[in-house]
Amino acid sequence: MSSPLRTKALILSIGICLGVFTWQVCFAGAQAQAQKGAVPPAQKEEIPPDSNYMYSKDAAALEEIKAKETDPLRRADVLLAWVRAKDPRAIRAIALAASYYGEVVSGVLKTDPQKALAMIQAFHTAAPANTTLIPLEMSANYQAKNYAKAAEIGEKLYAEKPSTEMANTLYALYSAMNNPDKLLVYGEKLVADVPIEKSYGVALQVAQIQAQKGNTEKALQYFSKVMDVYGDKVPTGVREGDWNSARAVAFSALARDSYAKKDFARAIELYDKVTSFSPMDEVAWFYIGMAKWQTKDQKGAIEPFAKAYVIGKSLTSKAKDNMEQLYKAEHNDSLDGLDAVIAKAKSDLGIR
Repeated sequence: MSSPLRTKALILSIGICLGVFTWQVCFAGAQAQAQKGAVPPAQKEEIPPDSNYMYSKDAAALEEIKAKETDPLRRADVLLAWVRAKDPRAIRAIALAASYYGEVVSGVLKTDPQKALAMIQAFHTAAPANTTLIPLEMSANYQAKNYAKAAEIGEKLYAEKPSTEMANTLYALYSAMNNPDKLLVYGEKLVADVPIEKSYGVALQVAQIQAQKGNTEKALQYFSKVMDVYGDKVPTGVREGDWNSARAVAFSALARDSYAKKDFARAIELYDKVTSFSPMDEVAWFYIGMAKWQTKDQKGAIEPFAKAYVIGKSLTSKAKDNMEQLYKAEHNDSLDGLDAVIAKAKSDLGIR
């Protein structure tokens, strides 16, 4: 081939190569530009687990479980499995499941508190943040006689939301535990919040604990509060004999206080109430005699001393000495006829 022709072929070959190269470069550039300006595909937006929409769906699913699973224990198992599989953020739905689960636990609790406790623990493990079953846990521990644990739960519940109902539950728990200090705490709350017509039993127990602790004035406040309402009548549903014993204790405390304050007339009045409810109360008869003696009614004091004497308990010797001393003072230093006084005292008290 001639030189000019070779040169022309070479130029054509170079041109073709350059054209191909340019096209490839241009195509690659256009492709890169397209990719650079393209909008990425939209990602599917997550529906919040506790949204109204999801709660509605979850509530429907739970209702279906409740309707389908007629056997309570089977229903509880299915509900528990549902909660385990649920997003913990579905707070409302889990609370609804807990309420349905709690219905089954309440039924189990009537006969098997230990099984109820195991069921509650299983739910707590599945949903640690949910607190729906905590009151049931307290009840289950109470029935299982785990009083300390029940009280621990009750204290936390009361601290979060004080209520008369919870105070009453804690009062019952600490009564079972024989814890007088805690009984005072919740007993006083109950008496403050509940009319005495319904809290008289608690008030009397609080009064007795206060008396045992030496808090006389506080004890008298509670005794007075109850006797002002029920001193002359028996509360509905209470046996009269039992209430007479309670009244004797309350009036004895009040009478003792009056005697200590030298209000002898009031002491006699109150001790008379004691003997009307508890005729064999030696202390009451003795202090009626002492109070009458203090008010210069020596003759009137002989009979109550005689009754204290014939009852024959710890004050027998003192009662006998006082009775004889006063009788002699009224009968020219003679004891003639005292046997008749003693016989009458025995007859009045039904002593043979």
